Amino acid sequence: MRNLIIMATILFANIAYAQNKDTVGLKLPFTNGKVVYQKTFKVPGKSRSLLFTNAREWFEKRYNNLDSVNVQDASNGRLTGSGWDVLSFKGPLHMDVTSRVGKTIEINSANDIYSINISDIIIGYQEEPELPRTYFTAEDLVNHVLGKKYPRGTLNPVPFNKKLSKKALVSLNKLVADLINSVNQNLLAK
Repeated sequence: MRNLIIMATILFANIAYAQNKDTVGLKLPFTNGKVVYQKTFKVPGKSRSLLFTNAREWFEKRYNNLDSVNVQDASNGRLTGSGWDVLSFKGPLHMDVTSRVGKTIEINSANDIYSINISDIIIGYQEEPELPRTYFTAEDLVNHVLGKKYPRGTLNPVPFNKKLSKKALVSLNKLVADLINSVNQNLLAK
């Protein structure tokens, strides 16, 4: 009986750990069924107001306007907005596969520190110019790679096979890393 309890405890711990570990081998921030990129930077000597102003300028430069900003809370150093970028990776016959990627970007500033959260990632893929765009989430893409079964009567929204889906996730990681680097360079500019 004691061995059974120990085995059950080990099994439960392994299941709980597996939900947070990188199951697709791509170092994705996939926890509790959500893809959320988070990064915090220490920036000694930078005030909350300077970091907030620089973050706002970054949004304006990156997306050519401030219409993409949904929340501007200067007193708390919080800026939240959305934007669309292009995701590209090599597909069959080494042809470029491109999609549009929308996401929510939240930048929280304080004295000497700021954080970036990128979430609610939506990918829009258009196979042919005359066809409508197919939209799916980063979570759909991860679940497709993991082999998740969809309920009866529900179609898998991801138009890629597993190999292309992995390539899309690798490209998404690079896109987000470049985005975070761009924010970091702008916030440290002054």
